[in-house]
Amino acid sequence: MKKLLICIAGLGLMVSCAVEDMDDTVSIQNSDKENFEMYHSLDGAMDSFDLISESAFNEVQSSSRNSKSSCVSIELLVSNEEASLPGFEGYDYYSKMILDYREEQCQFDDWSGKLEYYVAGVFNEQWKDSTVFKNVRGHEGYTFDGYRVAEQNSTLSTETTKVFDVVIDGVITEPNGDSYRYTTNRNFTFENRFSADEVVILEESSLVEGITQTYFMKSESVENEPLVYKVACFNRLNFLRYPVQGSLDFTSSFGVNFNIDFGDGACDREVTLTGDNGESIVFDL
Repeated sequence: MKKLLICIAGLGLMVSCAVEDMDDTVSIQNSDKENFEMYHSLDGAMDSFDLISESAFNEVQSSSRNSKSSCVSIELLVSNEEASLPGFEGYDYYSKMILDYREEQCQFDDWSGKLEYYVAGVFNEQWKDSTVFKNVRGHEGYTFDGYRVAEQNSTLSTETTKVFDVVIDGVITEPNGDSYRYTTNRNFTFENRFSADEVVILEESSLVEGITQTYFMKSESVENEPLVYKVACFNRLNFLRYPVQGSLDFTSSFGVNFNIDFGDGACDREVTLTGDNGESIVFDL
């Protein structure tokens, strides 16, 4: 134990300082934990926006004809030759849905904004979808401007297990006004998809960069330890927020480097944070 000048860090910025008797290891770990929890909250917000894309896909898939209302417009089988869509050059047709939920009467499931959703190749095993978010606000107050593209990996996919390469790039703004550039590359494998036994296995590399303040943090899946999500562990809307297995390494621009281990597959929210010094703390998400 020794006297230290302890500065409580919020998103990499010094907020308040005090001289206290503290253990060096505990101080470092608590700082790591705070930064991980901030990162996890942004990642969780992005998962919520992912679910909006999934809902849009279900709407297009279940639609049998073109339709238009004050809030939603669906066009099926648009000719790419007549209305070319960047990134969809390999497809003859695509379908699109425009959701304009900026007006109060159009708000849906506690989110608002404008979303442009495009999907092609659903029935020929060459699935690709693209979602453009325009100031979309989620139910927890986060907003996202950017895009998400998912493309089926035909080399890795089988009839029973589909693998998708996902790229996300955009700006997330917290309820307090702080903004971050969020980019990620994800590789998803699905087992028993859209069922009560669904399992999602994820390998990813993500980056959060501060826009309104200096901040930089990157996470990357540990080799051979992808994140595992189980629908059976949590309800349908929340299961993507709580991995039950896998490991991520975190690095930053301000000396925060640590590992997060999500466990052995048991249905809990317990994680283990291990710092550069080898010391660990255990806490719940």
